[in-house]
Amino acid sequence: VLCDVLLGRSNADMNAIKHAYQTTFGRSMEADVKSDLSMKTERLFGMVMAASRADESTPVNLQELDLDCSELHRATEGKVGTDQITVCSILASRSDGQLRAISQHYQQKYHIALVDVVKKEFSGHMEDALLLMLNRALDRAMTDAVQLEETMKGIGTKDSLLVNRVVRVHWDKEHLDQVRKAYLHRYKRDLIARVKGETKGDFEKL
Repeated sequence: VLCDVLLGRSNADMNAIKHAYQTTFGRSMEADVKSDLSMKTERLFGMVMAASRADESTPVNLQELDLDCSELHRATEGKVGTDQITVCSILASRSDGQLRAISQHYQQKYHIALVDVVKKEFSGHMEDALLLMLNRALDRAMTDAVQLEETMKGIGTKDSLLVNRVVRVHWDKEHLDQVRKAYLHRYKRDLIARVKGETKGDFEKL
């Protein structure tokens, strides 16, 4: 849920969420989130909640792009062990447009997808967070489609998470249409039919 709500947000979104949290609960969201995390994952979410991402209107600078890719390679495949903080710092502070450009340039330069590097070098919550940041930047509709399927696959449905994710995508009709198309493309079945198969009664209708 922390990943769902906080990752891939604009600075304006993040600041609005922090303000609403403070108003609703009378506490700092940053302090509450950090108290539930530890070590480098705590630092990653601290970077994310700082709301200091590059704006989407920021043009991609080719020199900075190449430097980012070199730094990411040095921090992962280019050394023994992983410099996790460098990777977190770059991915948390770049806009979605910059992350798309970094991913494309990294593939061209090192002949491996950046998402595959993250899978090799990270694990657990940190891996989940970094992959979600990258995948949302690369293809948000497909990422949302995959996340919806993850709430329904296997034995039992993760009802609360399904509600969260359906509600989050449904506000933007154009985006919802893109998610439905992405879901159909990936899983060869209609998203509405899939949700109907996992729910019943008023819950299903809603």
